Amino acid sequence: MLRPRQELIGLNTYEIASYPQNWDMKLDSNENYIGPSTSVIKAIKNIAPEEIAQYPYYGSFYDALSEIYGVKKSNIVITNGADEALCTVINTYISKADSVVTASPSFSMPKIYTSIAGAEYIEVPYKEKWAYPFEDIINSVSENTKVILITSPNNPTGDIVPLEQIIEILRKFPDKAVVIDETYSSYAGISNVCLTDKYDNLIVVKSFSKDYALAGLRLGCIVSNQVNIDNIKRVLSPYNVNCIAVAAANAAINDKKYIKLVKDEITQSRKYLYDEIKKLGFTPYESHANFVLTDFGNLCDLIYEKLKSNKIIVKRFDKTSILHSCLRITAPTLSASHKIIDLIRSKDTLVFDMDGVLVNVKQSYNQAVKYTYNYFTGKELSDEELSEAKKQGGLNNDWDLTNHLIKKYGFNFAYDDIVSVFQKQYWNDGKGSINNENLLISTALLDELKQKYNLAVFTGRPKVEAYYTLKKFDILKYFDKIITMNDLPPDRQKPHTEGLYKIKEALLTDELIYFGDTVDDVKCAMDFGAYGVGVSDKDVMRQTLMSAGAKMVIDSINDLKSILENTDEKGNNN
Repeated sequence: MLRPRQELIGLNTYEIASYPQNWDMKLDSNENYIGPSTSVIKAIKNIAPEEIAQYPYYGSFYDALSEIYGVKKSNIVITNGADEALCTVINTYISKADSVVTASPSFSMPKIYTSIAGAEYIEVPYKEKWAYPFEDIINSVSENTKVILITSPNNPTGDIVPLEQIIEILRKFPDKAVVIDETYSSYAGISNVCLTDKYDNLIVVKSFSKDYALAGLRLGCIVSNQVNIDNIKRVLSPYNVNCIAVAAANAAINDKKYIKLVKDEITQSRKYLYDEIKKLGFTPYESHANFVLTDFGNLCDLIYEKLKSNKIIVKRFDKTSILHSCLRITAPTLSASHKIIDLIRSKDTLVFDMDGVLVNVKQSYNQAVKYTYNYFTGKELSDEELSEAKKQGGLNNDWDLTNHLIKKYGFNFAYDDIVSVFQKQYWNDGKGSINNENLLISTALLDELKQKYNLAVFTGRPKVEAYYTLKKFDILKYFDKIITMNDLPPDRQKPHTEGLYKIKEALLTDELIYFGDTVDDVKCAMDFGAYGVGVSDKDVMRQTLMSAGAKMVIDSINDLKSILENTDEKGNNN
């Protein structure tokens, strides 16, 4: 078996996704959410066949970069992304006995490149969130140090390194390569490129991914004095950047109006995220990049999962990291940021029982109870007897209800046998009377409620049956949390309150308003401290629910707006 060189053994790779996922907002990699200029797409479409057939020419692109950066063409070299730029600089200046000094946390790839070179990677931790650890960086530089790596603005913290500190490092260590990764500098409105003609030891790395939205084309560049550029070119492969990337970048940098529009939008969005997250009581950190890093404390995982369940992916960090309770959110458009804040903001939660509240079960569960009762007793069960049994409470589900009714009239059969007959009638692998059900709640109402509330389901149904019905009526998408029989131990089914606790723990919520049609539903709400609302159009059942502790009873779940309009945020009547 072939073995790689020693430096590669045990080295972790940077994992990347093989296929795109269906996110509404992909905000975990700091890509430009708005996308490239239309002139970029046009330039790509207009590439001539011979341009692809031949090796690329870079002259016109170097001319444009020279003008933008205010340096000579000989002071620039383009690379296959800023990653290749960083890798090449390290390979140019680092040998096995050397070291790289940088602040931590920061971008992870330079550590991998340094390890491959067999050199030491010295990470100087931030002592204050997030102020560049200038003195500790200075003290960590030794005779063996060949590269001092500065990322400004830094990823993932968003801070910038003050100019006076950069200049002092350049002056103090003229024999060290001071490499500044400026991947996010456009959003900060700063650049250190102007210093490259004053300090021979300065190397600036630029990217076209974050501001020009060319991440998929992999393009970056290095700016330094000509001697350094010539040395770096010795490490780079010829024709390392493809013609499509160059054509796209040429178009992008010339569409100045569009890039200003993008930066303005992202800056506004970033400020909105920062301000609103702070108002919600969390700790966002001031950012000069196109993202906001926020410490969400013990709610970090909850918020991550809530965003993820709404098809928004953000960056979560390793649990052993100093950032373990933080999320990094790439700033999207301002309107998209409004949606993010709306999801993070704590809202009251409406909890729905399924049977008799969301779904009409008269021709499904009720018929299965009657069928099973008749199967074992040979007798017919009247609607009145069934209704009377439901009123008493203490029966976790319709299996228990059926068993209770059979025993009540003097019959004694194995519980499992009763369940088996019931399930064959009701479920039967999705072919039973479950298909006789119809939806009680209006989807238009669910659309409206979803804008203002968290929505959840707490049902005594088995999970497979609950999800079958919610998917059948295409309403699964409305609910942030679903608790079924299978999500709770046998001794903690309704009216035990554990299901409501699970819902509250899973959602950012202040109060629960629970809609149910049984005594157990009302008792569960009352014991938990939720605002319990009964649902029934039968006078006798209405009285029973009120006696059990319901705050009020409505005829139909579609009448719930009248309750919400007259209930304050704490669940009390005005």
